[in-house]
Amino acid sequence: MSLKDAWNPHGSTPPLPDGPPYLCADLLEWAGVAFELPAGDPRLPALHRGEPSPSPPLDNLQGAAKYWNEHPDLMAFLAPDSPIHHDKIVERAMYLQLWGPHLERARRVLDLGGGIGRFTTWLLDRGCAVELVDPDLRSLWRAINFSAGRPGALDVHWATGERLPALASVDTAVLCEVLNYVEDPAVVLEQVAGVLEPGGSLLVSVESRWGWAMAADVPIGSIEGWFSGIVHVPGDVWVRTYTEERLRELLSTHFEVLEIRPSHYAFSGPFEMASNVSELSVEDALALEARLREHPMSAPLNRAWMAVARRR
Repeated sequence: MSLKDAWNPHGSTPPLPDGPPYLCADLLEWAGVAFELPAGDPRLPALHRGEPSPSPPLDNLQGAAKYWNEHPDLMAFLAPDSPIHHDKIVERAMYLQLWGPHLERARRVLDLGGGIGRFTTWLLDRGCAVELVDPDLRSLWRAINFSAGRPGALDVHWATGERLPALASVDTAVLCEVLNYVEDPAVVLEQVAGVLEPGGSLLVSVESRWGWAMAADVPIGSIEGWFSGIVHVPGDVWVRTYTEERLRELLSTHFEVLEIRPSHYAFSGPFEMASNVSELSVEDALALEARLREHPMSAPLNRAWMAVARRR
């Protein structure tokens, strides 16, 4: 499940430097390679081919296969010419307001569900060694593309959060928008606790129980998710939403919760169209987020929760 196990089915397999993890400066030949990789979860290859999912939470992977085919420019949002590149940079800046001090100290990081590498690339640029785990193989291809040539070192793993590969211990774990989409969040956190060294930082974000329903991108016909806490569009999207209390309870099993902070995701939350954040600078967008968080009427309508915890 490591890059050492990967091969190129369409040509010669590029050589690997010493590792894992592998110096990204030596991964340039891997950029653009649609490699195969052993799957840590046996259900993933069929989902990669676009076949129906055997479990509702895995509908997200079925949807990902479709969107990579139909909207690759949106999926590969780290590319500067992506229509949503600026929005995603603003979003990352919002997370970094809370997580930045912990990530600045990180040296070896687990980026679980890290996708195409929005945090992995930021960490690599600061010289970190990153273990990137994601259940979408197409995202791992792009993560290599965006990471090759940067400082730092990287290894990638095709697996689900419930079935983490065997990893050396890490000092920091990032789970950005992950616990919403997994089958068993308690098992995922138990797996993460097993690789995170005592005292290590856990950085988590999840969809909020209430604010999602008023977002501009809310799935049509998903009103039952308001009442049940599960938003499900079969074959496309499955999302578990959280209250602050439920998130705190979940994290507290293995971690000391240091802070939970609301985020309104101004460009993908209930104030998206009114704020037109795609036209704002990062600084102005962050200032708007602060106002939304402080106002008594907008504060409870946050799109997400951001959390910092410490491994017990």
